[in-house]
Amino acid sequence: MCNPLDNEKEIYEKISKEKLVVPSVIWQLLDHHLGNDIYVITLIAGTHVTGERQEPIPAGEGRKIIEHCEEMRRFLQRLRKVSAA
Repeated sequence: MCNPLDNEKEIYEKISKEKLVVPSVIWQLLDHHLGNDIYVITLIAGTHVTGERQEPIPAGEGRKIIEHCEEMRRFLQRLRKVSAA
């Protein structure tokens, strides 16, 4: 994580102490949608920056990465909208 929350340690402690759980149906959505986008981003970037023939990521491939990042954000917004208390 590049920018943890100032109180992130306390949040994890609260989750553990209060035994807060995420329902399995939500985990299924998270794993499917975020997992797929992360996998595609890894494939795109990995094609260019791993192995012996490393090269800059072309602009078109960078746009694809940004599209997948934006899709993750849209998914999280949809999930928040339907699960907000």
